[in-house]
Amino acid sequence: MSVKHYKPSKYLSPYIDRYFVCSQTKSLPLILPGTGLEVLFHIGTPLSIDNKKLDIAHVICPREKLIFDSANNVNYISVRFHSGGFRHFTSIPHTQIVNQYLSVEEIWQNEGKELLDILFSLPSVEEKIKLIDFFLCNQLKKHHFSDIVNWDLVIKTLYKNFNSISLHKLAHQSNLSYRQFERIFKQKFGVSPKKFQRITRLQKTVKQVLLTSNKHYLSTALDNGYYDQSHFIREFQSFTNLKPSEYFVTKNFENHFYYKPLS
Repeated sequence: MSVKHYKPSKYLSPYIDRYFVCSQTKSLPLILPGTGLEVLFHIGTPLSIDNKKLDIAHVICPREKLIFDSANNVNYISVRFHSGGFRHFTSIPHTQIVNQYLSVEEIWQNEGKELLDILFSLPSVEEKIKLIDFFLCNQLKKHHFSDIVNWDLVIKTLYKNFNSISLHKLAHQSNLSYRQFERIFKQKFGVSPKKFQRITRLQKTVKQVLLTSNKHYLSTALDNGYYDQSHFIREFQSFTNLKPSEYFVTKNFENHFYYKPLS
C-alpha cells in the first residue's frame, strides 16, 4: 500500500485529522469499527460492498466492521475527520450517517455536485486536496454552531479518557441527567456513549498493537482497560466475529489504516 499524508488548513485542524492518498494494487484490509468518519474521493473505479458499487465520492462512518469487495488498483483521496467533527459540516443527523455510505451529492446537494465537477478536472492530487480543503472551510462556516452543552469537549474528553472517565460523571458535568445525556449523545454522534467508549477502547488497542508490531497483544489490551484475556476476546468477537488471534496476523500488520499523528 502506498499512502501519502497531507495536513489540513489550520482553520480545519480541530475537526480534520488529515488528508491522505491511498494507492494499492490489492484489496483493502478489513475495516474495524472506529470513532471517526472519512470522506472518500475515488480516483478511478469506486470501491464496492456486497457487489454494490459505491459513489465516486462518499462517506464511510463504520461503527461495525466493514469489508470492501476485492479490487485491484485502488486509488482515492480520503478526508479523515476527528471523532464528532463532521457534524459541523452538514445539517444531516449523525444517526443517518453511521454505517451508511451517503454520497457527497446527497450530503451537500448542488454544492457537492459542483465540487466534483471541478475536482475531477484538476490534474494533480495537490490541487484536488487544496480544492477539498477550500470547500470544507466554506461548509464549516455555513454549518458550524455552538451548543449549550459543549459536545465537542464531551466527545474529546470521552475519547481521551475512555479508560477512566465515568459516563455518569460526564453527564453530571454536562448538567444533564444520564438519560438525557445518553439520548442527546446518540442524536449527536449516532451511537450511545457506552458503545462509543467500547469502540474507542477497541480502536486504541488495535492501533497500538499494529503500530508497535507487537503480536503479544494481551498486555496492550490490559493496559487499555480490558479485565483479562477472556474479556478482550469476548469484546473483540462481538465487534468483528473474529478472535484476536485470527486478526493479528502478518497480513494485517502489513496492511491497515492506523497511522501515527502527523508532526
